[in-house]
Amino acid sequence: MNQQIFKFLLFFAAFGSLSCFEQYGSAKIGERCERDRNCIQHAYCRVQMTCLCNQYYSPTFDMSMCIASAGLSCTDDFACSTMANAECRQGVCACKDSYILDINNSSNCISKPSKMGDHCQRTDECQDALGRAMCINNRCQCISSYHFVNETAKCIQTRLLYNTCLMDYECRGFNNENVLECRNGECVCKEGEATCNKG
Repeated sequence: MNQQIFKFLLFFAAFGSLSCFEQYGSAKIGERCERDRNCIQHAYCRVQMTCLCNQYYSPTFDMSMCIASAGLSCTDDFACSTMANAECRQGVCACKDSYILDINNSSNCISKPSKMGDHCQRTDECQDALGRAMCINNRCQCISSYHFVNETAKCIQTRLLYNTCLMDYECRGFNNENVLECRNGECVCKEGEATCNKG
């Protein structure tokens, strides 16, 4: 009798533990389903018709997986590991420092612009990084009458011939040529610069 009870308890424990495992189906995003368990991991069956990714998850291009997106609740970086260049910050998946969220894919963090000509999505990204700049044709460009300076990594106001200045890099010729220097607080032609128009 004790042996039968032991077998029953063993069978119940094994069966009960199997039912604790989450089971996922093979229906990809957009495919037909009847219940949530028909869909892949991190997906649900919408109106018992098609599989969709859960909130804060995005489908991969082939629709075979739902991967973490910005805003997903997390306790460690592992929960965010399917996001490119992301980490767990204050309990949610977010982009790492020096990365920003891709506006076309909330599961992807891309490099922030840091110099003129870097890829951008919006003007505010260029302004945050370079100051007086705009996003034109998906590239950061200094606004009119400003130029990018490597020493400051910013767009600064262009000083023309005979304008006041503090540093050589402020001075530029009319076509943005590097033919001027700052001497005695004024932009003047560099010594021996034949292409400088002294007007």
